[in-house]
Amino acid sequence: MDGASGLYLVLFIVLMVILVIQMVINYITSKKKAQQQEPPVKFITSISCINNDYRIERDYSEGDFVGKIVGSCPRCGSPLVIDKIFSITIQQQRK
Repeated sequence: MDGASGLYLVLFIVLMVILVIQMVINYITSKKKAQQQEPPVKFITSISCINNDYRIERDYSEGDFVGKIVGSCPRCGSPLVIDKIFSITIQQQRK
């Protein structure tokens, strides 16, 4: 190996190290930005009477699933069934 090819090899290795370092830095900063930009969400459970004369929404509880009977209707006494589970974005107030 002569002097010129050795110099090119060293230059190539230095450039590759710089590129790898730059990629790692970009990956770390993009992960931090993604975590900060995710809006907080809240899960809601929608419950309705099987006769459709009563409906209520409440915060999701562990164990909720669509079709689960959770009580009886205060108006007609029919079963109350979970008919939807959905999420909403929580709007944060700016300081």
